[in-house]
Amino acid sequence: MHLTIERRAKGDVAAGDQPVDLVVSGRLDAESGAELEHAVAEELHRGAHAIRLDFVDVSFLSSAGIRILFNVHRAAKSAGGSCLIAAASEPVARVLELTKLAPILMEQSAGRSAAVAPPAGTAAAAPAPADDTRLGRIIFSGIVPPGSGQLRAVLAAPAASIGGAATAEPVRVPRHACGLGIAAIADDVAWDAIAGEMVAACGAVFHRSPQPFAAIDYLLGTENLVPVVRLASGLVWEGVPRGRAAFESADDDPAVRFEELAERLLQLADVECVAFVLVAEVHGLVGAELIRPLAEATPEDHPGAGTAAVATRWLSFSREPVHARHTALVVGVATRGVPAGRLGGFVRPLGEGGVHGHAHAVVFPLRPLKRGAGDLMAAVDDLAASEPVAVMHLLSDPQPVLGSGQSEFVRGSCWFASLAIGAGGGT
Repeated sequence: MHLTIERRAKGDVAAGDQPVDLVVSGRLDAESGAELEHAVAEELHRGAHAIRLDFVDVSFLSSAGIRILFNVHRAAKSAGGSCLIAAASEPVARVLELTKLAPILMEQSAGRSAAVAPPAGTAAAAPAPADDTRLGRIIFSGIVPPGSGQLRAVLAAPAASIGGAATAEPVRVPRHACGLGIAAIADDVAWDAIAGEMVAACGAVFHRSPQPFAAIDYLLGTENLVPVVRLASGLVWEGVPRGRAAFESADDDPAVRFEELAERLLQLADVECVAFVLVAEVHGLVGAELIRPLAEATPEDHPGAGTAAVATRWLSFSREPVHARHTALVVGVATRGVPAGRLGGFVRPLGEGGVHGHAHAVVFPLRPLKRGAGDLMAAVDDLAASEPVAVMHLLSDPQPVLGSGQSEFVRGSCWFASLAIGAGGGT
């Protein structure tokens, strides 16, 4: 969904006599932001010193779009000029006000709120970390048990009437919540036109639109701005997992296999169903990405039809492990076998060892990881300061010879806790 940009100028622009107005219409997000950057760069090349952005007809502004505004503002300032929003629509004005970023247009700075209190019961002092422990082929260090409390999740099963009367209810993702699934993060267009892979963690929501080679969009929540997603399929839980540990391979093989990591988290938590968040250096990821909007689905032709021929029309699969030497934020759930109820339809085998699960990963450029699992919110904030390069649904492909295998990590940190499906979600 592209921007429409109309240029309006009076007088001698090169002499700096008059400002240049760029009247912008549409959505400013990860997909369309390059168009605005190009338009501003062209004006600076022409010699314009004052660029005014008319955003009255901009219907949606994502955090990726805000980053674009920072970029053009800095570019104009570096050239001795300015690039400011002169007028804004209600959605744009609201985002800028709630994020406290409006002052940046007056050359003042404001940032994300770093401290938002988690829900009652999640902020209790954690037990002292345990020494290094070897479980199978993984060494865990600084283990903090999750305790007996459970995280409560809302589960949205795949729509029963795809392409018909299917709905996706809005779900808030506050600072203390995490989630994954197929979702949309904008409300100015039909959800089934833009719903794609989504990862949410600690107020940050990352989204990939359903098309080949799509850019990654995102929303970074603040104390006042709580992201809302329309969840077509997936789950969102509230509460920060209290269990935590760092992990790495215990032998000469540098890779930690995803299936074994999930199995060991179930063992550490001593539960049948565990929710987890990973921040890890990637050895290779295996997964899929939705490449067609759900609005095109029919009861016979949809991504969950269960046949390979149909799946390849809807999903792009990694032919081999990808994104080595990157850092991934992974949000997921793992179970011992197939659970009863709707959660059983949400999880899939993570390998051939009996562990089932569902996980999505958002991939970032490689960032150094400290040894030991520290504060989850701080880890997410650190990653969110860089541009995401991919969001994907992690899968296992065990076919002999031609199969891609499963995702593997070099080292990382994990946060985990027992998970229960809340009222209305089934079990």
